[in-house]
Amino acid sequence: MVTSLLVLTAWVGVMVALAGVLTLVCRRCLGGPPPPPRRARRLGATPVPDVTPEGDRPRRPVVRVRRSSMPVTRRRPLQEVAGDLRRLARELAAVPAGAPFIRWQALQAAYDRVLVEAAEELEVPHDLTDLPLGSGRDVERLRVVCALEAAGLVVQD
Repeated sequence: MVTSLLVLTAWVGVMVALAGVLTLVCRRCLGGPPPPPRRARRLGATPVPDVTPEGDRPRRPVVRVRRSSMPVTRRRPLQEVAGDLRRLARELAAVPAGAPFIRWQALQAAYDRVLVEAAEELEVPHDLTDLPLGSGRDVERLRVVCALEAAGLVVQD
Protein backbone atom coordinates (compact mmCIF):
# COMPACT_ATOMS: atom_id res chain seq x y z
CA MET A 1 0.00 0.00 0.00
CA VAL A 2 2.74 2.47 1.01
CA THR A 3 4.92 1.48 -1.92
CA SER A 4 2.14 2.09 -4.43
CA LEU A 5 1.47 5.51 -2.87
CA LEU A 6 5.14 6.44 -3.22
CA VAL A 7 5.20 5.26 -6.82
CA LEU A 8 2.08 7.28 -7.60
CA THR A 9 3.59 10.40 -5.99
CA ALA A 10 6.83 9.97 -7.95
CA TRP A 11 4.86 9.52 -11.18
CA VAL A 12 2.87 12.73 -10.58
CA GLY A 13 6.11 14.61 -9.82
CA VAL A 14 7.71 13.43 -13.04
CA MET A 15 4.64 14.45 -15.05
CA VAL A 16 4.60 17.95 -13.54
CA ALA A 17 8.31 18.41 -14.26
CA LEU A 18 7.83 17.15 -17.83
CA ALA A 19 4.95 19.60 -18.38
CA GLY A 20 7.16 22.48 -17.19
CA VAL A 21 10.00 21.49 -19.49
CA LEU A 22 7.65 21.14 -22.46
CA THR A 23 6.18 24.57 -21.78
CA LEU A 24 9.63 26.16 -21.78
CA VAL A 25 10.67 24.33 -24.96
CA CYS A 26 7.49 25.36 -26.79
CA ARG A 27 7.96 28.99 -25.81
CA ARG A 28 11.55 28.99 -27.08
CA CYS A 29 11.04 26.99 -30.29
CA LEU A 30 7.66 28.25 -31.40
CA GLY A 31 8.39 31.88 -30.61
CA GLY A 32 5.55 32.34 -28.21
CA PRO A 33 5.31 35.52 -26.20
CA PRO A 34 7.73 35.65 -23.30
CA PRO A 35 6.25 35.95 -19.86
CA PRO A 36 5.78 39.55 -18.74
CA PRO A 37 8.53 40.94 -16.53
CA ARG A 38 7.76 40.82 -12.83
CA ARG A 39 8.13 44.56 -12.35
CA ALA A 40 5.47 45.38 -14.94
CA ARG A 41 2.83 43.68 -12.82
CA ARG A 42 3.34 46.09 -9.92
CA LEU A 43 0.64 48.61 -9.17
CA GLY A 44 1.39 52.01 -10.66
CA ALA A 45 4.04 50.74 -13.07
CA THR A 46 4.02 52.12 -16.60
CA PRO A 47 5.86 49.93 -19.14
CA VAL A 48 7.86 51.59 -21.92
CA PRO A 49 7.11 50.54 -25.54
CA ASP A 50 8.97 47.48 -26.91
CA VAL A 51 10.49 49.21 -29.96
CA THR A 52 13.36 51.70 -30.12
CA PRO A 53 12.82 55.05 -31.88
CA GLU A 54 14.62 53.68 -34.94
CA GLY A 55 12.18 50.75 -35.04
CA ASP A 56 14.81 48.21 -36.08
CA ARG A 57 15.53 46.29 -32.92
CA PRO A 58 13.34 45.39 -29.95
CA ARG A 59 14.63 46.32 -26.53
CA ARG A 60 13.95 45.13 -23.02
CA PRO A 61 10.93 46.76 -21.46
CA VAL A 62 11.81 49.31 -18.81
CA VAL A 63 9.47 49.80 -15.92
CA ARG A 64 9.13 53.18 -14.32
CA VAL A 65 7.37 53.54 -11.01
CA ARG A 66 5.98 56.89 -9.95
CA ARG A 67 7.29 58.17 -6.66
CA SER A 68 6.03 61.12 -4.74
CA SER A 69 8.25 64.17 -4.88
CA MET A 70 8.10 64.88 -1.15
CA PRO A 71 9.34 62.45 1.48
CA VAL A 72 6.64 61.10 3.74
CA THR A 73 7.41 61.66 7.40
CA ARG A 74 4.86 60.40 9.82
CA ARG A 75 5.23 61.62 13.34
CA ARG A 76 2.80 60.82 16.03
CA PRO A 77 1.29 63.74 17.90
CA LEU A 78 3.29 64.74 20.95
CA GLN A 79 0.28 64.00 23.18
CA GLU A 80 0.30 60.34 22.10
CA VAL A 81 4.04 60.05 22.64
CA ALA A 82 3.74 61.61 26.11
CA GLY A 83 0.84 59.29 26.96
CA ASP A 84 2.84 56.24 25.90
CA LEU A 85 5.82 57.49 27.89
CA ARG A 86 3.75 57.86 31.06
CA ARG A 87 2.06 54.48 30.55
CA LEU A 88 5.37 52.68 30.03
CA ALA A 89 6.90 54.42 33.06
CA ARG A 90 3.99 53.15 35.18
CA GLU A 91 4.33 49.63 33.80
CA LEU A 92 8.09 49.63 34.47
CA ALA A 93 7.53 50.75 38.04
CA ALA A 94 4.89 48.05 38.55
CA VAL A 95 7.00 45.08 37.40
CA PRO A 96 7.02 42.69 40.37
CA ALA A 97 10.28 41.45 41.86
CA GLY A 98 9.79 37.82 40.71
CA ALA A 99 8.89 38.71 37.10
CA PRO A 100 10.97 37.25 34.26
CA PHE A 101 13.94 39.39 33.23
CA ILE A 102 12.81 39.37 29.60
CA ARG A 103 9.60 41.18 30.58
CA TRP A 104 11.55 43.97 32.28
CA GLN A 105 13.99 44.14 29.36
CA ALA A 106 11.18 44.42 26.78
CA LEU A 107 9.46 47.18 28.75
CA GLN A 108 12.75 49.04 29.14
CA ALA A 109 13.43 48.82 25.37
CA ALA A 110 9.92 50.09 24.57
CA TYR A 111 10.34 52.94 27.07
CA ASP A 112 13.68 53.88 25.50
CA ARG A 113 12.20 53.90 21.99
CA VAL A 114 9.37 56.21 23.03
CA LEU A 115 11.80 58.37 24.99
CA VAL A 116 13.97 58.76 21.88
CA GLU A 117 10.86 59.62 19.84
CA ALA A 118 9.87 62.32 22.33
CA ALA A 119 13.41 63.70 22.44
CA GLU A 120 13.55 63.94 18.65
CA GLU A 121 10.19 65.71 18.47
CA LEU A 122 11.26 68.29 21.06
CA GLU A 123 14.79 68.47 19.60
CA VAL A 124 16.45 67.39 22.85
CA PRO A 125 19.92 65.92 22.19
CA HIS A 126 20.38 62.31 23.36
CA ASP A 127 22.75 59.37 23.11
CA LEU A 128 20.29 56.61 24.06
CA THR A 129 20.60 54.78 20.76
CA ASP A 130 24.40 54.69 20.91
CA LEU A 131 24.92 53.48 24.49
CA PRO A 132 24.88 49.80 25.47
CA LEU A 133 22.75 48.52 28.32
CA GLY A 134 24.17 49.40 31.70
CA SER A 135 24.70 52.26 34.10
CA GLY A 136 25.82 54.68 31.36
CA ARG A 137 22.53 54.21 29.55
CA ASP A 138 20.60 54.55 32.81
CA VAL A 139 22.28 57.90 33.51
CA GLU A 140 21.58 59.09 29.95
CA ARG A 141 17.95 57.98 30.27
CA LEU A 142 17.57 60.04 33.46
CA ARG A 143 19.23 63.05 31.80
CA VAL A 144 16.87 62.85 28.81
CA VAL A 145 13.82 62.57 31.10
CA CYS A 146 14.97 65.68 33.01
CA ALA A 147 15.61 67.56 29.75
CA LEU A 148 12.14 66.62 28.45
CA GLU A 149 10.51 67.78 31.65
CA ALA A 150 12.50 71.03 31.46
CA ALA A 151 11.15 71.44 27.90
CA GLY A 152 7.61 71.22 29.30
CA LEU A 153 6.70 67.56 28.69
CA VAL A 154 5.13 65.76 31.64
CA VAL A 155 6.90 62.39 31.75
CA GLN A 156 6.00 61.18 35.24
CA ASP A 157 2.44 61.16 36.62
